[in-house]
Amino acid sequence: MACCNKKRPVLVGAVILIVIAYITSLLDTPSPKTAQVSSEKQTPSNQVNGVGTLEAKEVITISPKNASTVGTVYADEGDHVAKGARLAQMELSDLAGVQLQNSAMVEKSRSQLASQKAAIEDLSAKKTLADTTLSRYKNLSKGGFVTQAELDTAIASAKSANAALVSAQEALKQSQHEIQRAVGSLDSVNATIRDYSLRSPIDGIILSREAEAGSTIGAGTPVFKIANPKSVWVRAYIDERQSAGLRVGQKAIVTLRSTGEKQYHGI
Repeated sequence: MACCNKKRPVLVGAVILIVIAYITSLLDTPSPKTAQVSSEKQTPSNQVNGVGTLEAKEVITISPKNASTVGTVYADEGDHVAKGARLAQMELSDLAGVQLQNSAMVEKSRSQLASQKAAIEDLSAKKTLADTTLSRYKNLSKGGFVTQAELDTAIASAKSANAALVSAQEALKQSQHEIQRAVGSLDSVNATIRDYSLRSPIDGIILSREAEAGSTIGAGTPVFKIANPKSVWVRAYIDERQSAGLRVGQKAIVTLRSTGEKQYHGI
């Protein structure tokens, strides 16, 4: 039948297992590498051959969370980057000033808090002394050794010392709430600033850089594309007439045009 003479491609994937570390170095450009795949057979006449490309199954897009302008670019196409490496810094506009302002507010609040704690210690000591004096005067008044005026003065001093301590303690609580708000604001600004720093989420290879320094980028617009080298595989096309010789788990030999006759073994 005429249909049997047609050459329809059959898709076969061969994952590079043994030499994955070396092959990943060949992904320095975003274009797929041309690969030739053949099955490992006893004789060359029984080999199944196909031509395809070396690709990465996992490609991650790096984008800013907020619209901004690209400030400094630290990486380019073909670079091998470690997890957490900074790839680019977006311009912070007025965020840097807000950060400094909030940092100064936190430091000022902490200084005031320390002063208030020291004042409370002093007021607490004064209250203890006033309470002790009042207790002694009360005992002395029973024997007529102090006048009523002296006792009244001791009572007033104790009440005043207690009121001053309570007031300082309330002010301290208010200051603690204020410093919590200041620290929260600073943490929020710092988190936003971290979002303006584009970093690699994996150990990978940059396939493409989509923006230049000075470019205005919208939120979610890709700036980098990074390939996971652990996901490298070969996509090969085999003539249908040879597909009968293929089996799941069959070993394969891969050669790349960029490396000549060097062979890589896959499965």
